[in-house]
Amino acid sequence: MASSNSEKNFLNGKNILVTGASKGIGKYVAKELALLGANIILLAQNEKRLDEIYDDIKENTQSKPLIINCNLEKLDEEKSQEIANVIAKEYNVLDYVIHNAATVEKMTNIENISLKTWEKILKVNLTSSFLLTKYLIPLMDLAEMPRIIFTSSGVAFKGEAFWGAYSVSKSGVKVLSEILNDEMDHKKNFKVFNFNPKATRTDMRANVFPAENPNQLKEVKELMPYYIWMLSENSNDSSEIHIEYGDEL
Repeated sequence: MASSNSEKNFLNGKNILVTGASKGIGKYVAKELALLGANIILLAQNEKRLDEIYDDIKENTQSKPLIINCNLEKLDEEKSQEIANVIAKEYNVLDYVIHNAATVEKMTNIENISLKTWEKILKVNLTSSFLLTKYLIPLMDLAEMPRIIFTSSGVAFKGEAFWGAYSVSKSGVKVLSEILNDEMDHKKNFKVFNFNPKATRTDMRANVFPAENPNQLKEVKELMPYYIWMLSENSNDSSEIHIEYGDEL
């Protein structure tokens, strides 16, 4: 299924915002989707990394990428509207949003987590997704198959010790995706997904589990069939909102 869509370059000319696009899953997905013809809006705060990815996409694809340098911890309504205005000016319409950016910070118990760290995690992982979604939805009205993909985690469904604010933020994202899915139900082919990639070989995973052997984890490329399915017409008739790596598509 995924390979047939890839061969058709079904994303040719589609405009996709990817947050956390400077590394890990976001970086890989952004570059792969650009190879399928999509115009990628790269949002992250590391300008040097964004420049490198932008240059790579320009050199190896015919797509039209855009950089949005943004610290999601400091995102507010004014900045969110500014981002929407920039995208509207550049592309007129936004087809897809992939909320990938997230931070874990320090693994610790509730007693020892600082308010500053708690608030940072909630702002980056949850509040920024809310704000961007709020201001970007109007740009998706003209899209043929609008998609908003939130990135989930196993601790979104069951809290575990030491996951603290990260677990709370992902639980919030889960509920946010469910609310949005219900609100968008009247819009034809507008799909909202909450995707759990599960254990994947990334720097974030290595920081959380430093003793883990990364060679025993799947590579990011194994996630691509799921993103391709969620973005394609193959998911139009699906009633599922919560998608996990390992699910049959």
